[in-house]
Amino acid sequence: MPADGAVARSTLPVAGGSPPTAPPSPASPLDESQFALVQEAARTYKPIKRAAWTALSSSIVTLLIGAGAVPFTLIWPSFSGALITAGLGVIGVVEFVGYRKLRQADPTAARFLATNQLAFLGLIVFYCLLQMLSFSPEAAKAAALSPEVRAQLGAAPDMARAIDSDIERWAPLVTYGFYSLVIVLSLFFQGGMACYYFTRRKCLETFQHQTPPWVRRLLVECAPQTWIEG
Repeated sequence: MPADGAVARSTLPVAGGSPPTAPPSPASPLDESQFALVQEAARTYKPIKRAAWTALSSSIVTLLIGAGAVPFTLIWPSFSGALITAGLGVIGVVEFVGYRKLRQADPTAARFLATNQLAFLGLIVFYCLLQMLSFSPEAAKAAALSPEVRAQLGAAPDMARAIDSDIERWAPLVTYGFYSLVIVLSLFFQGGMACYYFTRRKCLETFQHQTPPWVRRLLVECAPQTWIEG
């Protein structure tokens, strides 16, 4: 037994000794061929993931537009306004469902999302045609000059006639031109989105047919989630 206050020699560090070695790292559970499978599958999954983020962005924008249209529908209620507002909400929700399908590499997601964009295009065209068909120069005149203003212009009939003449000349041109432009732009945008989603079908089929199930699960479940999904 060592004396009181003494320290056993065996507990003292040896001067000049080498530091303790770290334990060896565990061997990888994957061999090189399996690593190659994961890398190839990740390349195939990348355009699918990019399309999923596109669908998510489209869903959020559509839902925000629909939410922004609600106050106008309540203040100026109309059948067409309510229909368009409800349609925007449905299309936004369906787009989000399609996003979830893409995240899971569901082969049906491409057609699902493309069909939704075509429905969105149909809704926009329907609304624009409805506005053009319901346009009336008399209604435009009434909206431009209220009865009170017309009464005040009674002392200047030439001015009232000039304003009415300008409305008759320009209001149809502006109305038809504006809604025609919206239709054309929607054909390019929503039609382009539909084509984009349709082209993702090949990526989905390749990912499903050429990727082992365990690799698909690895990529799908380890993909980063959005704040919406938690």
